[in-house]
Amino acid sequence: MEDGVLCELHIEKQTGVKQTESLFMGRVEQIRPSVGSAFVNIGLGANAFLPMEPGEKLRCGDLILVQGAAKQATEGKGLRISRKVNLPGKWLVLLPGQSGVHISKKVKDPELRRSLTETCEAICPEDCGLIVRTASEDVTSELLTEEAGALFAAWQEIERKAKGMTKPGLIWSPEGLAMRLVRDLRGIDRIVTNDSETHARLCTAKEERIVGAETFVELYKEESQLIFDVFGIEGQIDKALRRRVWLPCGGYIVIDRCEAMTVIDVNSGKMVLGRDIEDTALRVNLEAAQEIARQLRLRNAGGMIVVDFIDMTKPEHREQLVSAMKQAVSTDRAEVRVLGMTKLGLMEMTRKRKGDELARVMQTGCTMCGGDGLVLSNEENANRALRQVMRMILAGQRGPFVVRCAPPVAQILAGMPEPKGVSVYAVGEKGRHPQHPEIAQTGEGEALPKGAVILAENPDQ
Repeated sequence: MEDGVLCELHIEKQTGVKQTESLFMGRVEQIRPSVGSAFVNIGLGANAFLPMEPGEKLRCGDLILVQGAAKQATEGKGLRISRKVNLPGKWLVLLPGQSGVHISKKVKDPELRRSLTETCEAICPEDCGLIVRTASEDVTSELLTEEAGALFAAWQEIERKAKGMTKPGLIWSPEGLAMRLVRDLRGIDRIVTNDSETHARLCTAKEERIVGAETFVELYKEESQLIFDVFGIEGQIDKALRRRVWLPCGGYIVIDRCEAMTVIDVNSGKMVLGRDIEDTALRVNLEAAQEIARQLRLRNAGGMIVVDFIDMTKPEHREQLVSAMKQAVSTDRAEVRVLGMTKLGLMEMTRKRKGDELARVMQTGCTMCGGDGLVLSNEENANRALRQVMRMILAGQRGPFVVRCAPPVAQILAGMPEPKGVSVYAVGEKGRHPQHPEIAQTGEGEALPKGAVILAENPDQ
């Protein structure tokens, strides 16, 4: 949270294996040269997807050490994996089997980059590379040496376990969510937890200087209020799951997730302030840029992003908006690129995918619409039910027919003319899916269901 506003939300499921960053022993099951990839059994059910390097040689049945990539497995797709292992620490990332020292791009000072390179080249373990993270800017060489040694010891233990494995399965998994966030986030003023074990681990981490000395670690006891209620988190999550997000000025943005990209529309809404239309558009757009940057972080949106801002005619206003957006996304830990405005006035952006989007984690597909957001009208459902009865008649069945359907569909169906010479009854059943009627031919002398209503008499009979 920043200034009481929820900016990022990380969720870790209580059951199952942590997939991202985890190391697995995998068995190659299939190789697809046409798409340059292999499918690997890592013991998680669905085979994982392994992009292959040019010239890389694998055979079905090979046992290989792999690491889960940043994107979790989904219901329809297996986990994306890589043979390039990295073990992250607070200040360094160990790259077993690779070479060289790589300084974070966010470290801008040339002299500091040179100093960090010299220090890390001296402490880099054999047959390994190192990534020097941004957090290492103010860290002593002793702490860097200590962490490099700890990461290398962890890698040696992983190698030892891997040598003893003869079938697919988990080798190593990272620490819990709280410790990973503490490792990756910078400038934390306060950490509040309602779990005593997590609190104790964070206090230990503070003593080990993994948590900064300036960070206040607090254990919140839920005696009168839940921690979510104290900080108003649940209400902010609800807003992050909605399409429409209101702006303080009275305007609003609409966020739609598509298969290929995220599309955002900016509207002036109730905004009436401003000297003229151009001034109003600029003010709404600038405010929308700040909210869009926050929503992208909070929703963890990734891939291509297109924003349809309110049209502005002045080039300097467009340039001001692009600069404002770049500034707004500068605090995002994910890599965000603002590519500028198109001739149609659309802003193009990309955000590096890292983990699952918030909606995918917290929501599931609607059982009524299948995730489309739309269902057939009751009238169309009634028409389709009657057409199915006609097909049964053409197939040689003579009725009478009973159509069990949702009550609104049954009401419309009962007013429709019945087929010539055949009795059709509509029965409304609460809880039945509007698009899934049940049609049956009743036997001679068989009692009709309670509430059955015969269709209207056909005037042509």
